[in-house]
Amino acid sequence: MNLRDFRIGWRLLWQQPAYSLVVTGGLAIGFAACFLLFGFVEFCLNYNNAIPDNDRVVVVKQRINVFPRPEWQAWAFLPLRDVALASGMVEEASIAKPIDTPLRAGTELRAMNLQVVDPAFRTMFAVAALEGDLTTALTQPDGIALTVAGAQKLFGNGAALGQSVKIGDATLQVRALLRDPPANSTQRYEALIGTGSSAWDERDTAISKWGRGTVYLKLKPGASMPALTALLQEATEKSPMNQRVKNSAMGKGLNGRNVADISLLPLSDAYFDEDLAGGRNAEQYGQRSTVYGLAAGGLLILLLAAINYVNLATVRTLRRQREIGVRKLLGASAARLVRQFLSEAVLTALLSAVAGLMLAWLLLPLFSDLVNRPLAGMFTPLRCLIALGFAAFIGMLAGAYPAWLAQHALPGLALGGRGNSETAAGMWVRRMLTVLQFSSAMALSATALAVNWQTSFASHATPGFDPAGLLVLDLPGGEAGKPAATAFIERLRRVPGVDGVVTISEAVGRDGFKLISTITTKDGNDIPMETKNVSPNWFEVNHVQAEYGRAFDPGHDPNDTKDLDGVMVNAAGALALGYATPQAAVGQVLPGGAQIIGIAPEIRFQGLRVPSKATLYKIRPGQVLAIRTGDSLQAAADAIAPLWRSQFPNAIMELKTQQAVLAERYVADTRLTRTLTLTSATAIALAAFGIYVLSAYSVQRNRRQIVMRKLYGARGVDIALMMGREFSLLIGAGALLGLPFAAVSIQRYLASYTERAPIGGWTLAAALALALLVALLATARHTITALRMSPSLALRD
Repeated sequence: MNLRDFRIGWRLLWQQPAYSLVVTGGLAIGFAACFLLFGFVEFCLNYNNAIPDNDRVVVVKQRINVFPRPEWQAWAFLPLRDVALASGMVEEASIAKPIDTPLRAGTELRAMNLQVVDPAFRTMFAVAALEGDLTTALTQPDGIALTVAGAQKLFGNGAALGQSVKIGDATLQVRALLRDPPANSTQRYEALIGTGSSAWDERDTAISKWGRGTVYLKLKPGASMPALTALLQEATEKSPMNQRVKNSAMGKGLNGRNVADISLLPLSDAYFDEDLAGGRNAEQYGQRSTVYGLAAGGLLILLLAAINYVNLATVRTLRRQREIGVRKLLGASAARLVRQFLSEAVLTALLSAVAGLMLAWLLLPLFSDLVNRPLAGMFTPLRCLIALGFAAFIGMLAGAYPAWLAQHALPGLALGGRGNSETAAGMWVRRMLTVLQFSSAMALSATALAVNWQTSFASHATPGFDPAGLLVLDLPGGEAGKPAATAFIERLRRVPGVDGVVTISEAVGRDGFKLISTITTKDGNDIPMETKNVSPNWFEVNHVQAEYGRAFDPGHDPNDTKDLDGVMVNAAGALALGYATPQAAVGQVLPGGAQIIGIAPEIRFQGLRVPSKATLYKIRPGQVLAIRTGDSLQAAADAIAPLWRSQFPNAIMELKTQQAVLAERYVADTRLTRTLTLTSATAIALAAFGIYVLSAYSVQRNRRQIVMRKLYGARGVDIALMMGREFSLLIGAGALLGLPFAAVSIQRYLASYTERAPIGGWTLAAALALALLVALLATARHTITALRMSPSLALRD
C-alpha cells in the first residue's frame, strides 16, 4: 500500500457520499463501543497497579460468624497492625480509618472522604506531595493533607496550602497538597490526617479497645502469608471483644467455629475478590466474568459493524466488475488489485476509527455513569494511537474478502456483464455472518427485556409498608437518644406539614448497620437474630399493623431500654424461636422477661434478593429518622434546615425520600438494564443494516429470475414471498443460535432473586418478533423494488 492507493480510495469514498456515510458510520459505532468497553476492561484489570509491589501489599479482611448473614469485609481490628509488625514478617503497616465528620472551610461544610492513616501509608501507596510536607501533615496533631480534588471542594481555585479547616471542634492546617489517588484504586481519599491528629476522637481508644478499620500490611519478600494469617487469626480470637462473644450465649451457637475469620488479600487481587464482591459493598468490586463479557461484547459489536462493511464492500466490488476487468486487461497485476482494495478498506477503517473516537469522547460521561466508574482519564495519546493501529488491522481483515473477489474476477466475464455474482460458498459465508448478527441481536434483546422486567418488578414490589410521603434523615453519628437529638425530634414534630416522626436503627432498604441479639428459643437453644431498634410509633406512622397480637403503644417512652412494652418479632422470627405458628408466639415471654406482644408484618429490608430473615423489634432510640409529610422534598428540606443547623451545626443534613432509598437497592440492576438496552439497540441497528445490504444484493442477483416469474404470471405476493423466504430462514437460524444463550443468561440472572417476575418465555418471543419486524422493515425497500422491476430493463442488462 502506498499514498497513491489511499488517494484513489479517498476519491472513491468522496464520489459516493451515501455509501461512505453508511459504511464509516456503522464502523464508527463499532469502534466507539469497542474503545469504551475496552477502556473499562483496562480500568478494571489494572486496579491498584499504581501501588508499588501490590502483590505484597495486603489488606486484612474479616467475616464475623455470629451474624445471621456473615459476609467478608475489608475491615478488621486495628491492633492487628501492631501484631503484624511484631511478627517480623512485614516491612510496613498502616491503618485507614474513615471519619464521617464533614470539614468546614470558612462558613461552608463539605462532606469529604477523610481517612486516618499512619506515616507508612505514604510509602506503601506511593503518595507524593505536590506542595508542602506530607510527613509533617501526618505526624503533627494539627496537620492535614488534601488532594487536588479535596482542595478544590473546600477552597475552589484558591490556594489551599497553609489554610485552616475545622473538623468538629478541632482546627487543622493544610500542610500538604497531594495528587488525587488513581480512580482504579481500592483505597480512595480526599484528605488524610495522622493517627495522632487532634481531630480523631478515638485516637486514645481505637487501639486499646480494639476498634475496627482497614488494616494494610506490606509483606517482606518470601514471607509466608498463611503463617501471618494464622498469627492474626489467633490474635483476633484472643481479643477482649471476641472473648466476650465466645463466652456469651451468642458464642454457644458457633459450635467450635471462630467468632471471626481472618484472611489476607493482596491488593493486586482485591478488585476481583469474590468474597468482597458478595458483601454489602459489592458495588466497589467487579467480577472477571462480567469484565471479560464486556470485552467480548465490545468485540462483538465491532464484528457486527465489520460484517456490514464486508457485505456492502462485497456488493460494491461485484458492481465494479467491469472496472476490475478493464484494469486487468491494461496490465494490473492481482497483487496490485489486492493492494488497492486493502488500501480502501484500511482508509475506511481509519476514518471510522477517528469518528468513533470522537463519538466515544462525547459518550464517555454517559458510559461512566452506566458502569459507575470514573473513566475521565481514558483518552490518552497512546491509547488513541493503539486504537488507530487496531483499526488498520480490522480494515485489513474486513477488506480481505472483497480483495479476494477482485483478484479472482475474470476479465472476459466481467466485461460481458456476467461476472457480477459471487460464488455459492461466498454467498453462504455472508449469509452466516447475517445469521450471527441477528442471533446476537436477539440474544441481547431478550436478555435486556428480561432484566428490565425483573428490575421493574423488584423496584415496584411492596416493601411491606407505605413509603409514599416518607422522608429519610440520618442523625449525626452517636447522637441517637442524646438530648440534642431528642430536642430536634420534638421540634420537628411541631413543624407545619409534618404528620409524624419515627426513628429506626437503619433505614429500610439499607444494609449498612446491623444489630444482633442472642435469643433463647423454645427448646433452650441460643440463636442470633437481627434486631431493629424503633420508636414506639414506628408501625403507626408507617401505616402497618401487627399481623397477630398488637404493635407497640405509640405513647410509650421512646428511650425505654427495659422492654416494658414488650418486643415484636416477624413470622420468620417466631418460627425460628421454635413456635409451631407465628400466632402461637404472641404472649410468650422470652428469657430475660420480655414478652412477645405481636407479630410484625413482613418488611423487606433488603429487597427481593435476600430471603426473609428472623427479625426482632425493640423500643430503642434509632439513628435514622422517618418523617411523614405531605410536602415536597424541597419544601420539607427548607422547613427542617433551620432546626438542623441549630441542633447540629457541624453536620450536613441529607434528606431523601423513602422511595429513593428503596431504589438504591437496584441501582446496579438499573445500570445493567440501560447498558443492555443500548447494546441491544446497537446490535439490532447493525443487524438491520446487514440484512438491508443482503436484500439489495439478493434483488440484484435474482433480477432475471424475478422478471421471468413475472412474465410467467407470478403475482406480487408470490414475488414478495420469494424475497421474504430467504430472510425468514436467516432469522430462524439466528433464533435457534441466539435464543438458547439468552434463556441461559436470563435464568442465571434471575437466580439471584428470591422472588421473580412472571417472565416465562415471552421475552424470547418478543425478541424474535422484534427481529422479524426489523428484517421486514429493512428489506421492504428492496422488496418493493423487486415488485416494480421492469422486465425489459432487467433482461437487457
